[in-house]
Amino acid sequence: MGWESTSFQVIRTLLVAGGLCVAAVLGLKVLVLVAEPHMAFMPPSGDAAAPSDFALPAEPFETVTVDGMRLRGWLIPARAPGGAGAPRMGAVASRAPLTILFFHGNAENISHCLELGMLTRSAGYNLALVDYRGYGGNRGQPSETGLYRDGEAALRAVRGLRGVDPARVVVWGRSIGAAVAVHLAAATPAGAAPTATGDQAGPPAGVILESPFTSVQDLLREGGHPLLLALSRLGTFRFDSAAAIRRVRSPLLIIHGTADEIAPFALGQRLYGLAPGRRELAAIAGGGHNDLMALHAAELWAAADRFLKSLD
Repeated sequence: MGWESTSFQVIRTLLVAGGLCVAAVLGLKVLVLVAEPHMAFMPPSGDAAAPSDFALPAEPFETVTVDGMRLRGWLIPARAPGGAGAPRMGAVASRAPLTILFFHGNAENISHCLELGMLTRSAGYNLALVDYRGYGGNRGQPSETGLYRDGEAALRAVRGLRGVDPARVVVWGRSIGAAVAVHLAAATPAGAAPTATGDQAGPPAGVILESPFTSVQDLLREGGHPLLLALSRLGTFRFDSAAAIRRVRSPLLIIHGTADEIAPFALGQRLYGLAPGRRELAAIAGGGHNDLMALHAAELWAAADRFLKSLD
């Protein structure tokens, strides 16, 4: 009788302890899920500048995602052929210019991308900038799925804009925006061709990834954040570009600083190695994560412009 009573007490203690452990894990998971969007995304408050500050013409446009989020965008058109500084001549000038759809980084919005607009306009390319949900005054809470939906809506809208050839749209993503660009290029079937309105979405004409990373887990592991890495396993955000890039068939350029302190250069190299199609890797010696445009603009743009010209 005593033995049975003792066994019962042990079993009950184990069950209680197990239940408390399960409850603790579930509680921690709920906490991570609630905190995850606020820890992962850092939308800036307000605009840093306006296109007029850079003497750039910008045509505002909007797009709506499949889940009803309204997003703002600017189209900075290419300089007209024959205008001052226009580089396009002959047969190339008779074609619609390439349009670059740019997806900005985490603590940015489209107002932080206007230096790029000066370069693209002078070189004869359209530049489309779109803010994610929760950024740039857009409503909503950012999430991985949400950013992918935002990217899909942006590509659909840009392909339908006046003056944009839907077959000549290049997606360019920086940092977390690179994950959006990879998703778009991986999700569009290689055999589909866009219509004049962009309703039938084919693959992008090209893909540029600036300071990308392979996945959230790799980013935290390489960055030496073991606690955040452990907690990330309870969350939902993956941004697994390493898996998605295997389905990208569009021409690809990866631009990465060799001294990137946030998304180490090794992660860009890994993505380059996983890409199955035509690919290029431009390593910017000494470049960090947030200073490529500020300190290495000439190298950054030389690599991008060379790639873009190859698509013509």
